[in-house]
Amino acid sequence: PTQETQQQVAQQTAQQQSVKNDTAAEQVSVAKPKSTNPKKVKAAKKAISVTWKKVGGVKGYQIQLATDKKFKKNKKTVTVKKQKTTKTTVKKLKAKKKYYVRVRTYKIVNGKKVYSSWSKVKSVKTK
Repeated sequence: PTQETQQQVAQQTAQQQSVKNDTAAEQVSVAKPKSTNPKKVKAAKKAISVTWKKVGGVKGYQIQLATDKKFKKNKKTVTVKKQKTTKTTVKKLKAKKKYYVRVRTYKIVNGKKVYSSWSKVKSVKTK
């Protein structure tokens, strides 16, 4: 191969590498949505009502309950798909049991859900 051909190959390789780097940078620059905290967690008979503050620019919310602080035991997750909704009731829980509750927001970017970090944990005992 001539020196001219080697230079062309080197330029093409550099351009391809540049395109790969641009693509990788686009994938990394997705910002997490703002998080929210549960405002009120109210107990009912075998149910818990959760209220949170509305957050702009998100698609919906995810509420998670569990019987331990690390959210490993009896975990239950509820997804609220409307951004304007700020309250939900989770039913079919065990009576007289302590539950831990946390909330996070999500938005959809390029067809995939991007979640905020989880909120502070609140606890409540069912009736």
